[in-house]
Amino acid sequence: MNMNEDKYLLSSVYNTLSILDLLSTNNEMGITEISNSTGLSKSSVFRMMYTLEKKEFVYKTSTSKYRLGIKLAYYGSIVTENLNVFNVIKPFLQSLRDVHNETTHLGILDEDLNVIFMAKEPSTATIQMTSKVGYKLPFYISAMGKILAANRMDHQLLEKLKNYNFVKYTSNTITEYEKIIEMLSKVRDQNYSVDEEESEEGLTCIAVPVRDFTGNTVAAISISGPTLRIKRNWEYLINDLKSTGDEASLIMGYRE
Repeated sequence: MNMNEDKYLLSSVYNTLSILDLLSTNNEMGITEISNSTGLSKSSVFRMMYTLEKKEFVYKTSTSKYRLGIKLAYYGSIVTENLNVFNVIKPFLQSLRDVHNETTHLGILDEDLNVIFMAKEPSTATIQMTSKVGYKLPFYISAMGKILAANRMDHQLLEKLKNYNFVKYTSNTITEYEKIIEMLSKVRDQNYSVDEEESEEGLTCIAVPVRDFTGNTVAAISISGPTLRIKRNWEYLINDLKSTGDEASLIMGYRE
């Protein structure tokens, strides 16, 4: 960016914020390293870092290098509180519903590995998914549950799944432990999940994750409808849903 082309830009503030951006992608840096990376003089960098340290935006280590400070974590917590995930994502659910006229949902995963439906934007079509806010489903028969579980696969989850009571809801329901793990691995790799008549015959759902600034998957959004309608627009729905999930994650602060 050419700062000379923007008469409203305050160069000293811009340069200082650029250093914070630099530190966000580097664990710690010294004056010389910052100077070399930014093209700023060492004396300018020193004054900026001195000022940032005084305001607790950075702190100096015992080796005279700088790291991001606790003040940024404090501001981050305020932003996170204000960016209520449900309020942020609701417009995305509405937009998806309006474009495709299929029911959309927002869900989270509880400690018992049930997906909880936290928000719903219903289709106006006669045939649609029968669900309501507060509705619960086991993770393995729900598209949202699958993507949420897949993005928190760790030793603790794997141990919990070994003792999980898998019940067959339809002929398509997967209940074998090894196949569940294989399915979750595939879901994590492709970054979307589907429920193809696994919870209810005639119903198909597609879901994608929503991530926050820490990279954690904090929610899932889905689109649901009769199998014939969903299959007819399969690729379009998947691509649009993935784009929507990426956009919602961006607003939640996620950076790849």
